[in-house]
Amino acid sequence: MFWIRKILYPISAIYFIITSFRNILFNCKILKSKKFPIPLIGIGNLSTGGTGKTPMAEYIFENFSQKFNLALLSRGYKRSSLGYVKASSTSSPKLIGDEPYQIFKKFKNIQVAVDEKRVRGVNNLIRENKNLHGIVLDDCFQHRSISLRLNILLTTYNKPFFSDCILPSGNLRESLNSYKRADIIIVTKCPDNLKESEMKIFCDSINLMKHQSLFFTSISYNNTLFGISNIEIEELKKSKVLLVTGISNINPLIEYLNNKNVQFDHITFSDHYNYSSKDISRIEKEFGDRIVITTEKDYKKIKNLNLNNKLFYLEIKTTFLKDEGAFKSLIYDALN
Repeated sequence: MFWIRKILYPISAIYFIITSFRNILFNCKILKSKKFPIPLIGIGNLSTGGTGKTPMAEYIFENFSQKFNLALLSRGYKRSSLGYVKASSTSSPKLIGDEPYQIFKKFKNIQVAVDEKRVRGVNNLIRENKNLHGIVLDDCFQHRSISLRLNILLTTYNKPFFSDCILPSGNLRESLNSYKRADIIIVTKCPDNLKESEMKIFCDSINLMKHQSLFFTSISYNNTLFGISNIEIEELKKSKVLLVTGISNINPLIEYLNNKNVQFDHITFSDHYNYSSKDISRIEKEFGDRIVITTEKDYKKIKNLNLNNKLFYLEIKTTFLKDEGAFKSLIYDALN
């Protein structure tokens, strides 16, 4: 792997030049960032892969959607549709994308829309919702055509952006220095017992700017498994179960199940996988009537494929290790 990445360095250099030139055009105001009459909060990352954008968006909606009239705008990764699509009762994960659909089903009081052109998407949401207080934009750190009230950058504890390099030899979508655009940097998927001294090391490694705030979060799972009926995780210790996943980073879930002493086999599919009846037949043939555990995102796509009575999912949540009140204040001030 090391030698493959080394061979790719020249391509990374070209990619660096292209993305840096684009950023220079925005920094010099040659390319413009459009401003909107309501606050926009962006959640994104410098690297490819899962950093926890959906749990962070859900955290904001859970804590602020009762007081503010909010909306979500996403690209709708791997959706079958094109252009601007507003979520409705007839929407599906295939039509609007896995994450937007999950948020739409979970939060009944927010508007959800997808559009690969973010400026158009924001304009449409504002036009259709006259009393909108703010919009959360998913995966928009590189979308500089929009002026954000608050720019939130996520990076994982195990693979921080400052230890990475640009694509394709690394995983960064643009120059390392681009982190300076963020107003808030959140280190996600941290160990629950992360020490203050380790947090300081991260802070020093990031070289935080004066305008930036740094937070640390971990992933927590609900000990209740949800399905047609609900069961407690403790009940699974008595039998071997099957874990079925189609997400980019399954390690936190595997670690959680191991810590709970749950015995399981694991079938893994690619991220954003569209399950078919053939997949379900294969699962039933190989594993019989075992209880099947999956992620909330995957559950929405599997539940109509005749695994209803034995299919359950675990809810994932963002937990702040410290300074949660300070983070909430920043969000509140941005929306108010």
